[in-house]
Amino acid sequence: MEQLIISIRTKATRLFWLHFVSYSAGLAAVILLALFVKYELSYDSNQPDKQQVYRAHVDFTSFGFDTLMPMRDLAVAKALLNDTDVEDVLGLIPAEFMGYVGHHFNTEVSHVGANNGDTKVKLKNVYFASSNLSRFINLDVIRGDINEVLNTPNQLAISESEAIRLFSDIDVIGERLTAEEQNYTIGAVFKDLPAQTHFAFDVLIAFPTTLEKQPHGYVYIKTAVDTNIEELEAKLFEQYLKTKSAEHKTVQYKLINITDIYLKGRSTYEMKAPGSITAVAIASGLIFIIFLQITCNFINFNLVSVGMTAKQIAIKKAIGASRGQLFRLFIVESIVLTGFAVVLSLAFVELSHVYFNQLVESHISFVLDKSMVWMAILITCVIGLFNGVYAGLVVANVDVKLLVRTHYQYHLGLFVKGILSFQAGLATFIFIVFVIAQLQLEFVANMDVGYQTKNRLIVKNIPTTQLFDENNTRAISAISKLPGVISATATDINLTEQVRGGVQLTWPNGQVVDGVAPSVVTSFDVVTALGLKLLAGRGFSRDFQSDWFEKQADGSEHVALIVTESMVSLAGYESVQQVIGMTLSNAEANLSATIVGVVADVKVGSAKHKMTPLSFNLGRNYLPNGYGNIVIKLSDDASFTDLKTQIPALLKSRFAIFDTEVSRFDDDYAKNYKNEHRITTLSKWLLILSTSLTVISLAVLVSQTVLSQQKELAIKKVLGATAAQLVTAVSVSYLKLVSLSLVVSIPLAYWLTNNWLSSFNDRIGQPIWVYGLSALVVAAITWLTVASLAFKAASTRPSLVLRNE
Repeated sequence: MEQLIISIRTKATRLFWLHFVSYSAGLAAVILLALFVKYELSYDSNQPDKQQVYRAHVDFTSFGFDTLMPMRDLAVAKALLNDTDVEDVLGLIPAEFMGYVGHHFNTEVSHVGANNGDTKVKLKNVYFASSNLSRFINLDVIRGDINEVLNTPNQLAISESEAIRLFSDIDVIGERLTAEEQNYTIGAVFKDLPAQTHFAFDVLIAFPTTLEKQPHGYVYIKTAVDTNIEELEAKLFEQYLKTKSAEHKTVQYKLINITDIYLKGRSTYEMKAPGSITAVAIASGLIFIIFLQITCNFINFNLVSVGMTAKQIAIKKAIGASRGQLFRLFIVESIVLTGFAVVLSLAFVELSHVYFNQLVESHISFVLDKSMVWMAILITCVIGLFNGVYAGLVVANVDVKLLVRTHYQYHLGLFVKGILSFQAGLATFIFIVFVIAQLQLEFVANMDVGYQTKNRLIVKNIPTTQLFDENNTRAISAISKLPGVISATATDINLTEQVRGGVQLTWPNGQVVDGVAPSVVTSFDVVTALGLKLLAGRGFSRDFQSDWFEKQADGSEHVALIVTESMVSLAGYESVQQVIGMTLSNAEANLSATIVGVVADVKVGSAKHKMTPLSFNLGRNYLPNGYGNIVIKLSDDASFTDLKTQIPALLKSRFAIFDTEVSRFDDDYAKNYKNEHRITTLSKWLLILSTSLTVISLAVLVSQTVLSQQKELAIKKVLGATAAQLVTAVSVSYLKLVSLSLVVSIPLAYWLTNNWLSSFNDRIGQPIWVYGLSALVVAAITWLTVASLAFKAASTRPSLVLRNE
């Protein structure tokens, strides 16, 4: 132990403490990233029979949509209930989607009872659920009976937070709510769903006893053990085609395991924003990379310390210390130092995990429990052994005569130079990835998507009855009169998120655009409010009231359309001007549509999606009991803060529209790149950490190199060499190592960034200047680190160095 204390004490220099803190910081980064990966991979891991539960999707890639649509027909899966591969089927249908079956339920309700009077509220995340829900989802029911609720009409099961919001208490069994003259009774209260699930519901209600049409929503299938999933997908697809038209033969039916939905979901129809398997893969790679870097630094420092304590080691050998004793000394020393570093790293994690959560938009928690303590001990032993073995073997096998030489340089062999070259290459690689990712995100943020997001607000959760009813659009008119508002329009979808199916229309020349032809339901002033680029014709104006959707007594329907440029092209017309005034038709729907305008193509969603041909129609609402949005164009001097308060207050007081959400349109667009921002954030901090570790490693090695060459530098200075020449002589070998690292790091960075960029339908090219700049920056950092230490040595008076000779 005394020898151990002496050995550590001799290392306790400024470089030692710098190395020790950086090692702890790097280990803390590894722990944080490991917690992040564990958190992301643990979604829905607590669900019953999770390996047998799958959600049904349809892949619409062939229709031009880069999405796996999770909204499916419940009847398709139920038709296979007698199949031996299917044990059970769960339907989970958003309340607004029950509008397809004419059900009276919606999410605006009134309290019943003396305590609350007739206060209007809007229930959050209401879903109709099959009675077998408990076989698919673990719910912690704290009041009432969830099974009874899902088997009894007009009962509700609500979450704990929803109960407190509505009644300020969780003892609410028997309390009543009313909606459209129908009473509902609270029959169960369940704990809020955990964060680590793709489910997001606060209110559950049983399916109505009679349905005019099978509902469309989330469909979960519990399969038999050892079911061949591909064969089951084929059976489901065959059943799916029975109710679909011929063009659907090009799509694919997919089943995704419940534990994979969060990371593999690609649709904006997910209950909550999905994660990214790419972000998890990158975080896993970062764990490996950072661990390699801090291990390289540790080994480097141990080998440098051999040079610093060479004479002490030689004396120990001379007085009889065996190879085994010296080897064990270095191993124990490594484990002790690693143990202290692990403790310090845990302290760093405790202090920084909240900030880390904010950076990557995660919810990891850090609890120093018994399992974490045992894990820390295991990490200490494993890493300590790994870090100390090489230095221990070197010391045990070096001859005493070599050790007692004035400047022992065994540590500056090929192995250590390789480590340093690896670290420089890693810093170059991360620099390239980070800069290109930033450039791509900047590109998609400013790309032309066919509509404007700047100076726009979007107001969500507005009942479609107050948006697309020709005689009930007063809410839009009232908002248009607020200070700072230039114009306002309604949309049934959020253009930054998703498209919704439309109807296939036949053009006068007989052409029908293949696949689903999405049509956005809007109101007047859509061109101005959304900032669409009008190429021909006109927009929807109040001067042309006859444009509004109209259903005749004979069942025929008519509506005005604004189509995109690509739709005109696909229909076979060369000029956008020639289609103005044309009437399109759909015999099955008894619909005629007149084109009044043509706009430039509009990209719905993110840059990862293809530009989809679509149209805008005036008031033809698909979801009579659904919710839509109001998009508002603001003046440059408008106050977002004031309007965010004024708009909900106006809608609540004058139109009884509750719980609306107001956000900036450009913020909604940025949400498409949440996972990409995660990646760039991780890359940025890794770049800082990697560069710091590389500089520290350089400082350790250069300080020993300069020390070993000090007399040589002093003699050269006496002979007339300048300080600049001496600095250059020391720096050249390190710059050669950096140049060698570029040979590997640049091609690897090009391959990785090219693969990532290919996931975007619109993307930048590979800018060559980034690669040149990264090489220049890493070389500059290397030179400055080496030059600063070498200059200090070169500036020392030769007499001070040579006086002992």
